[in-house]
Amino acid sequence: VPTTPILIGGLPRHLIDEVIKRNMPAIRYCYQRELQKAPELGGKIRIQFVIARDGSVSSAKTLETTMGNVAVENCVNNRFYKMIFPKPKGGIVVGKYPFLFSPG
Repeated sequence: VPTTPILIGGLPRHLIDEVIKRNMPAIRYCYQRELQKAPELGGKIRIQFVIARDGSVSSAKTLETTMGNVAVENCVNNRFYKMIFPKPKGGIVVGKYPFLFSPG
């Protein structure tokens, strides 16, 4: 379940939301794969990512987590590297995006 992103830079929030929502099945898969191993797994992961001038993601990392599952965190970060955003105006965009995962 995504919540409100925090952005610094020149790209409208709704465009970033559209790209992330298109990629939600892959992000959910990161969680569901580990949920099969640990049925009570859940929590919040907040990702910080950088959108480069060409729209690619040049950096993605976990800022904070209550999940405590490195496999899910790394998988979600890797999914961000595969996303292509519209080219930002005026340079790069630094975004922070929280995800809340719960088993049910």
